[in-house]
Amino acid sequence: MSDLGEFGLIDRLRRRLASSVAPGAETGVEIGPGDDAAAVDTGASTLLAADMLVEGIHFDLAVSSPSDAGYKAVAVNASDMAAMGGYTHYLLVSVGLPASVPVATVDALYDGLLEAAADCGAAIVGGDVTRAPVIVVSVAAAGGPGPAGVVRRSGAREGDVLCVTGSLGAAAAGLRLLRADHDPGRLLEAFPSLAAAHRRPAARIAAGPAAAVAGATAMIDVSDGFARDAAHIAEESGLGLVVDASSIPVAAGVADAATLLGAEPAVFAASGGDDYELAMAVPPDRVAAVRAAIAPLPLTVAGAFGGTDRVFLHARGSIPLSELGWEHFR
Repeated sequence: MSDLGEFGLIDRLRRRLASSVAPGAETGVEIGPGDDAAAVDTGASTLLAADMLVEGIHFDLAVSSPSDAGYKAVAVNASDMAAMGGYTHYLLVSVGLPASVPVATVDALYDGLLEAAADCGAAIVGGDVTRAPVIVVSVAAAGGPGPAGVVRRSGAREGDVLCVTGSLGAAAAGLRLLRADHDPGRLLEAFPSLAAAHRRPAARIAAGPAAAVAGATAMIDVSDGFARDAAHIAEESGLGLVVDASSIPVAAGVADAATLLGAEPAVFAASGGDDYELAMAVPPDRVAAVRAAIAPLPLTVAGAFGGTDRVFLHARGSIPLSELGWEHFR
């Protein structure tokens, strides 16, 4: 798996699944694997998504609470739905637990699950429990598109600009500082939002459907890093993409943390992951409308689609987008 890599595995599985989930009336499949959520026709268009969080990979109980882990497990699914221009209605929660886990830990985990479900207007309607070597939280979400319908990764057009909501890098900086032996700049005290961004990501539940109505042509949520996820839009749309490092909206405290960690702030912010902001392609003449639709959440233009070169530009030259961001198995 280390040779194949996460995205190599995804491509391999997409090819294998293609014949069984071919879109069409006879299968009821509208959108199969490859986007933030699938879409099926059950009389009305239904969005389906799933995410699995594994202790030690996606959350660390040494720096986050069980409630934080539960909250995050729902938020990342709601973020996927928002990136499709849709909403989350129902959740199935399956949990794997070591036998030694205190019942109080499980109660706290579900406190977070229920809180996040309430925040995104969804109901937890079932699931499963099993024994596991570490805590595993698997959430499957069902929902529906917003008034503009489904927005895919593949909808970007030549001349569209790359936009991103909010700011970037806080979650990655927070995790690095929480895991550090010491915080010489007392950055976590000065910028509590860094730890909060890692522990409890804010899914842009309203912004996704609103951006779709206002004219966004493609969207993805920023889970693996802004640069890598923006590259997915370019790849699925068959376009090149140039990202302007000087335009990347770096979250408060991230520049200080990056400097402390010996990293260039814009590159750190673009590659850190776990931001759960929305990256989107927008026609230039619709940027103002999208910005107004999601206000007061900020919207930043950070690049442009076109041509064939997929590079991330920064002060010291160009970095291929594929070299930035998080990838499992590597």
